[in-house]
Amino acid sequence: MVVPILLYCSEVWVIYNLTDIDKIHIRFCRNILGVEQQTPNACIYGELGRCPLSVIAKERSIIFCTNIMKSDSSPIHNIYFDLCNHYNLRTWATLIHSVIDHLG
Repeated sequence: MVVPILLYCSEVWVIYNLTDIDKIHIRFCRNILGVEQQTPNACIYGELGRCPLSVIAKERSIIFCTNIMKSDSSPIHNIYFDLCNHYNLRTWATLIHSVIDHLG
């Protein structure tokens, strides 16, 4: 019930550092399991069958941007590609585009 609130509008967060959300999530998971602070995060995620929320947020961002690139009738599509044509600017569009290029 809390994850949708923590990841609200996460489709446009790919350019931000999401460590605070991951800290809240792992603290909650530790509390559920009742384990010590020294317990490795990987063990906690594995026990609960979860992954860091930053991974989910980045996945949503990539899917969102891929959908923007596919629909050339959308006004956001035109804005996105106008911003991507200015690689010397550090905008959300160029950062997202570089992530998608890196993924191949």
